[in-house]
Amino acid sequence: MEIQQNHLPCDGCGLPASPSHIAQRVQRLELATRFRPVHIGILFVALEPATRAENDFYGPPKSREFFDSFLEALEISSANKFSAESNFEAIGVARLAEFQHRGYFLAHLSECPLPEPKESPELTISRLAPTLIRRIRFNYRPRFVVPMGQEALSLVEVLNAAALGPQLILNQGKPLPIPGKGSRDSFEPFRRLVATAAPRENLSAGYDRIQVTPAERKSEAGGGS
Repeated sequence: MEIQQNHLPCDGCGLPASPSHIAQRVQRLELATRFRPVHIGILFVALEPATRAENDFYGPPKSREFFDSFLEALEISSANKFSAESNFEAIGVARLAEFQHRGYFLAHLSECPLPEPKESPELTISRLAPTLIRRIRFNYRPRFVVPMGQEALSLVEVLNAAALGPQLILNQGKPLPIPGKGSRDSFEPFRRLVATAAPRENLSAGYDRIQVTPAERKSEAGGGS
């Protein structure tokens, strides 16, 4: 992994970062902020965001493989209530609004795509888990946390060691499989485990979009973790 000596570490990924890298992170934060619940019921945590900016989950993304499978596993479909929307992007925005309404939020261990050649997931977790834990405790403050993807197995151990075990939603002690990155058979256990913590009929009222000031956004992007 190439190190740029003249670049300061990015708070999102912990690696030396150029101004354009920081600008891209700010853009991702701005996109996510539009759909962040005031109170996060379930925080989904994956290893890293999409490599290409246009595929960011909160875009909504042009590449729909993860987006569609993930939301369908949560029974947030593009059919039925969203079928009246004729615009492709409008449908994605409507589904993200429903994702937000349910108190869901998607975060990443590394808030930036990891550069090639990629380090091992275990190394990424050892570097960034302390930062994630601080964000969970003091920023996100969710009721539940869902680690996703087999590469997050050691993250479960770290979160348990940090006394966050009671908040974790796991599949027999392991991270939940990422819907779409395997068999569709993963949809049902994923859906069942999430529903156990947050049944749709017991959705909390009052979830809406939070407004973040430019100063707060700058702090979050530059060193407020």
